[in-house]
Amino acid sequence: MKYEKLFSPLKIGGCEFKNRLYKPPSGTKLFNNTDGYVSDKGKLIYEAWAKGGAGAVVVESPAIGDALSIDIPNKYLINDDKFIPGLTELVDVIHKHDSVALLQLYHAGQWHLGMMSKLTPVSSSPHPAISELAPVPDLRMLANNDPCEMLTIEKIEILEQQFIDAAERAAKAGFDGLELGAGANHLLASFVSRYWNSRDDKYGCDSYENRARFIVNVVSGIKKRLGDDFTIILTINGVEDNMGDKGNTIAETLELVKLYEAAGVDGFQPRGYQLYNRASYWTEQYFYPEKGTELPPNMDYSQRGIGAFTGLADELKKVTSKPIVIPGKWDSDFDFAEKSLNDNRVDVIAICRGLFADNELPNKLKEGREEDVAPCTACLSCLTGGMLPIRCRVNAFTGGDKPYNEFPEAETKKKVLVAGAGPAGLEAARICALRGHDVTVYSKQGFIGGLMNMASVIKGDYPEDIQKIVKYFQAQLDKLNVKIVKGKEVDLKVIEKEQPDVVVLATGAVLSEREIPGRDNKIVVSDGFLKKGLDLALKAIDPYKLSKATEHWMPGIGKSVIVMGGDVKAVQLSEFLVKRGRKLTIVCEEDDMTFGEGLARLHNFKLVDFFAKNGVEVIKKAAFKEITKNGLTFTTEDGKERTVAADSIIPVHPLKANDNLKESLQGKVSEIYSVGACKKPASLIVDVVEDAAEVAFSI
Repeated sequence: MKYEKLFSPLKIGGCEFKNRLYKPPSGTKLFNNTDGYVSDKGKLIYEAWAKGGAGAVVVESPAIGDALSIDIPNKYLINDDKFIPGLTELVDVIHKHDSVALLQLYHAGQWHLGMMSKLTPVSSSPHPAISELAPVPDLRMLANNDPCEMLTIEKIEILEQQFIDAAERAAKAGFDGLELGAGANHLLASFVSRYWNSRDDKYGCDSYENRARFIVNVVSGIKKRLGDDFTIILTINGVEDNMGDKGNTIAETLELVKLYEAAGVDGFQPRGYQLYNRASYWTEQYFYPEKGTELPPNMDYSQRGIGAFTGLADELKKVTSKPIVIPGKWDSDFDFAEKSLNDNRVDVIAICRGLFADNELPNKLKEGREEDVAPCTACLSCLTGGMLPIRCRVNAFTGGDKPYNEFPEAETKKKVLVAGAGPAGLEAARICALRGHDVTVYSKQGFIGGLMNMASVIKGDYPEDIQKIVKYFQAQLDKLNVKIVKGKEVDLKVIEKEQPDVVVLATGAVLSEREIPGRDNKIVVSDGFLKKGLDLALKAIDPYKLSKATEHWMPGIGKSVIVMGGDVKAVQLSEFLVKRGRKLTIVCEEDDMTFGEGLARLHNFKLVDFFAKNGVEVIKKAAFKEITKNGLTFTTEDGKERTVAADSIIPVHPLKANDNLKESLQGKVSEIYSVGACKKPASLIVDVVEDAAEVAFSI
């Protein structure tokens, strides 16, 4: 076996892990609005992770107490015995597949959204709204913006008992242990951190014992009530960065770890934490849109964020022999994960987003089928959906109500022709083939992947490597014997030749050009022209090499550029041009709320900062008037006319539905389905894959 250490057993506390692949907790939003009970959708996704081979599955935290203990309203609960039967059903679907079942417990503290509940969040000490504290203004919206009030000792002692009672209910439900959340700026972390804790009582910051007291009382109380075999893994901030001289250092953490271990903690999960910077949870994001200038200390950045917290594990191993669990985009480099295990730097590999993309990842890896693993491309579609249920751009099952990875055989086998080889067409072809249909895919270009190839040129290979999706689909369609015809557009002659029973139209959206005087001036470089040029180049060179080549050679684009538009396409094109040395101005009709719409929230905020640092002027809420020989004339938000000069202007046009082929096929094919962007032009990859899957299951 290639990854022997990864698939070797390990004991943590009273738990026997069959392997070292650990699904950490994350908010799926699948238990919201269920009156506090476990949902069927929730059971489906957790069973999928267990069935897929994870050694341990950690269930996201329910509310241990009142509404203040959770971040958003209407989550599920563990504050009453009546919820135990539902939790038992959840545990049973995990245990059925020989995975360890752990339950995350935390108190939201200042993460509680007071703006929704109309309650005041609690913390170790009172502090003002985050808008008054955030060191980076553009990151304020990435954290809750409510002032907090200080907990009294009496309330702290009540909460300690609520944690212990919740642990007992978890044990009664059958959970093997807990992952206790004391990281980020949740309640428990606020007592440990000198940045938040300004108390002067026995829970204050004048000694390590006082700072650790809340956690120690909870851990020791759970062990006393449930015994040593009930496993507790503690998540902590190994270091707290960008918090002045009050953020925890690794030296302080090591002293605290000794106290936690003495209280009964069986394993640790250290993370680097940067105040209000969500990149500190998703370590590869430190390298987007460029490598951060200030990275948290004591971490390992040798692999561009992969396993970055391993540097903290190195430090913890100096003072504890307890197993160390480390998250951090390991699914991008399993060789590095295996080496880190063999070098005794870490003991357990935590993978979250990789299991969103493919819940069968562990089994496929163990069986030597790496090419069959649906790749996570770090797009953050899954974890930035606000109050909406979890989604994944390559796994349409994620967050849905179908049993995962089950493809019921079609009652009637049909000849299916898929017109278009973008993500929608490829997913439709894959599922149709899995269900037994005879499938042929036609690609207008000389390659498959559609606009994903152009996106790969724009984005490069890290952290969001879209070419992995293209390669995955190619491997799957090859195995399923799907016929792929490249360089041929579907028309009536193709339909007459193929005689399909079903046509799936995945031809993508078409451009809808703006009517603006001067659009034919030589200064204009249309996005259609750019696409044609890239399509031609991609016939001879792969997207990675082409992306690299554009760093030195981009014919037809001058040194100063105006991008007309502020949607996701325009914003990412602007990032690309800045990285290639262009002096850039963005002029768009979008406002603050719609600028970059479609980007992950974190990416949007980081790009705003990136543009500012690189001298990009962003002019929003503009009304385009005329393109001249030398630049663009427009009216600003305050009604003033302005002209900006440039060597080149790139109008990024809105998209419109593409139904031309569908109209011509009426009466010639018995079943016609439109999927993806040709039907809904503003669709992202996550949208078109879901749409294609739904259609493919109906054929």
